[in-house]
Amino acid sequence: MPENYLNFLSGSTEELGNLTPELELSLFQLGLSPQIAASILMQILCVLLPPLVKLRKEGLDANEKIKRYIWWISLGFAVIQALILSCYSLPYSIYAASHRVKHVMITTLFLVCGAMTMGWISDKISESGFGQGSSLIICVNILTGYTDTLYKMLAQLSGSSVSWWPYVLAVLGVFTIVTMWAVVVTESFRKIKLQYYGFKLASATREDSPITEVEPYLPFNINPAGMQPVLTTSYFLAFPSLIASVFGSRLWEHVRDILNPDTSRGADPWVYYMIYAFCVFIFNIIDIANVPKEIADYLNKMGARVPNIKPGKATVDFLTKIQASTRFWGGVLLSLLATTSVLLDRYLRSINEGFPIGFTSILIIVGSIIELRRSYQAYNVMPSLAKALQRYGL
Repeated sequence: MPENYLNFLSGSTEELGNLTPELELSLFQLGLSPQIAASILMQILCVLLPPLVKLRKEGLDANEKIKRYIWWISLGFAVIQALILSCYSLPYSIYAASHRVKHVMITTLFLVCGAMTMGWISDKISESGFGQGSSLIICVNILTGYTDTLYKMLAQLSGSSVSWWPYVLAVLGVFTIVTMWAVVVTESFRKIKLQYYGFKLASATREDSPITEVEPYLPFNINPAGMQPVLTTSYFLAFPSLIASVFGSRLWEHVRDILNPDTSRGADPWVYYMIYAFCVFIFNIIDIANVPKEIADYLNKMGARVPNIKPGKATVDFLTKIQASTRFWGGVLLSLLATTSVLLDRYLRSINEGFPIGFTSILIIVGSIIELRRSYQAYNVMPSLAKALQRYGL
């Protein structure tokens, strides 16, 4: 780092006054956005490109190769985002007045190192078995933001002469309803009963067996992608703003104004919210991986079938209808939840001196906590499973 990289040429920051434009940059400014974008792109490529489709079915070694591909793609996204942010920070840096290229290179290097470090920490958390590392990091970041919001809210209410209990109770009530709604969207699924060819559980052969026979079924989640449709919609709607800031095109600036509900230019705010809800709905119901076909092939390999449904094309058609139905209602619930949360955040931001509550982030918190709970339960089961395997000499 150059000696005067973070210093002003003369004077102190107090002499510049409060009207001086300021841009705060952090080493971890990019966060996990390059890794998330790379993961979304790799999921699409693993369905569209035949070599990756074949590689995805080869087991653990293939997963390691795919992780390496995701790392390199995330590095490329990090470099592009860091370059854009470095160029955007040029007017805010006095050092860049005489060292523009050097400023861009150093800032890009720092931002890329921070982004790849965050990705490495996320991978280590995932490898340890405690759920998705990226979701947990985002969840902690959101919870930290909630503490700041709570502090600002209490500071605002303490200086108000009006009774603030109704307001706090209303916010807590809405928060509880949105959380319950997020749990329903995350955990709801439809059971499809399965039938095995000539297979009977060992517990059914012994009347005194302590093991309870479990009815086999196939779960179809109404929201299998979790928060990914909302994140993909956010990236998709932010893309015109990014293009307009980089190229300065009037067409993209007009599209950016249409997709900005807080501006008086362009379309009315309801246009943005309709587009937002429609995109969340579409990204939830779309299935580029042809899941019913893969499930039908897997059922044939394990000797199972859906009762009263013939194996093969009939099973694929039946599962396609079931998936379309469950994802349709899941998309409706998720789009309503996300759009309602955005509207609530906008309303509370207008009455809370510019800071929102963050209802849109509840689905991430719910999914992360549920995944962490499942991982904890799996760790509790492992010792008893190991003892059972040792008992049978395995």
